Amino acid sequence: MSWWQLVTVSLSCALVLVVLFAAVIVGGLLVARDALVDDYPTAIRERYGAQSARGKRTAGVIGALNAVVFIAVPVAGMVDLRGRADGGLGFWRAFVFGALIWLALIVFDLVVLDWWLFCTVQPRFMVLPGTEGMAEYRDYAFHWRVLVPRPVPWPLLTVLGYGAVVGGVSVVVDVVR
Repeated sequence: MSWWQLVTVSLSCALVLVVLFAAVIVGGLLVARDALVDDYPTAIRERYGAQSARGKRTAGVIGALNAVVFIAVPVAGMVDLRGRADGGLGFWRAFVFGALIWLALIVFDLVVLDWWLFCTVQPRFMVLPGTEGMAEYRDYAFHWRVLVPRPVPWPLLTVLGYGAVVGGVSVVVDVVR
């Protein structure tokens, strides 16, 4: 299998991952606008108040569905890659695959969901009742600071961690097979 095939499969899986992730997030917010209130800027959270019971239940469902997506999509991609490989994938090909799809998810979340949808478009299902027009909805830097906190940018480090987990699982599968 060539590196070009690896990148093609990785980006295809990344596309599936971000579409499913966005569907879960948007669907959850359509059910309960306050489902993700804990991820909003502090001033918005303070003005809105406590999360509703419906919001809490929806947040749990969002988390569970995304956990399934974060496992199912890479498994499907790894099965595809194994079918294209001459033997096992090893650690590094699987690592690159996992890191690429997770990086795509993080960039999509920041650029499309946070900056474009939340900060710029501000659809009604993302604006909490009683917080309409608050300047914090347009705080692009808030989302960057969440992604790259100081002193350790742990959300960005998850790209390497996700790649390492996928690579490690690949090695275990190679050994067991």
